Amino acid sequence: MSIDRLNATQVEACMTSLSQWTCNHSDSNIFKEWRFDSFKTAIAMLVRVSELAESHNHHPEMVSAYTLVRIKLWTHDVQGLTGKDFELAKAIDKLVAQEFPQATSA
Repeated sequence: MSIDRLNATQVEACMTSLSQWTCNHSDSNIFKEWRFDSFKTAIAMLVRVSELAESHNHHPEMVSAYTLVRIKLWTHDVQGLTGKDFELAKAIDKLVAQEFPQATSA
């Protein structure tokens, strides 16, 4: 897992491996939103993602608004995107697909 800041070309290449994540080039982050069937399910997803993030030694910004969850990733140490962000994004997508199949990308 790279801890070097990725350049724009590398970021674009990494974005092709993600599904429905958005890149905010001006702030150097990636984000995705999901909608859940209930507040309880949305919070359960946040708890599981927080455990996953800890195992990746990463700490995303996570926001819950009732049944909508938004996760934003960037590596604070380099103030931009690194391989860590894309690895965690893939792991989050896998976790959501396996444990929260009713979730829809918002």
